[in-house]
Amino acid sequence: MRTPTSYELAILRGLQRLSHVYQGTVHPATVAERRARNRRARKSRRINRKAAA
Repeated sequence: MRTPTSYELAILRGLQRLSHVYQGTVHPATVAERRARNRRARKSRRINRKAAA
């Protein structure tokens, strides 16, 4: 893993001041599970839209 540049650190500091921004508090496995669930949901919605048309 590489060290962030000063520019990247400045961006992160600015974002972390905002209360709605993800701050790395969720376990990476949980994030992966949520992303997989979201992919399945998007695929299902796409299929449902095509079936309704």
